[in-house]
Amino acid sequence: MTFRVLVVAVGAACTAAVPARAQKPGSFEIGAFAAYLNADNSLPVGNALGFGGRVGVNALRYLSVEVDIASASKNGAKYRPLHVWLVYNVPPTSRAELSAAVGYVKNSYTGSYKANDSGIGGQVGVRQRFGKMLAVRLDGHADFMPSSANKSYLVSYNGNWGIALGVSALLNR
Repeated sequence: MTFRVLVVAVGAACTAAVPARAQKPGSFEIGAFAAYLNADNSLPVGNALGFGGRVGVNALRYLSVEVDIASASKNGAKYRPLHVWLVYNVPPTSRAELSAAVGYVKNSYTGSYKANDSGIGGQVGVRQRFGKMLAVRLDGHADFMPSSANKSYLVSYNGNWGIALGVSALLNR
């Protein structure tokens, strides 16, 4: 009995350590996530938990284009960032995959505070695959808006950031 348990444990460990294949061009990812969104302190929008979704397509073997939108609200104000990312997926060495991205962000603030701004962002993340089609993903991003929504002589730019944890379906891999 102990020998069988040992064989099963070693087999499971070897399966988890098998390198994942790289994405092929034309494959795509669809996912949903929960997020903590932190708006710049100069904005009258509170920091809050929210939710969002993403869709991405691999243009090249390790390069993909991704769009995500999230939404969070607090104290009557709603914060909705829309990102378009150019993502570099680090060649995988296991079922865990790292990524780094740069992109464009368009922020909408509605409710008790109405404004819009846009800028550039950066993102880093890790994706842990479970099987061929399912993954859990953790991302962190920071956005810089050189032309802020609340522009004044005291505020010339805004910086927002967020952390997202979600699940993804990896299709056509």
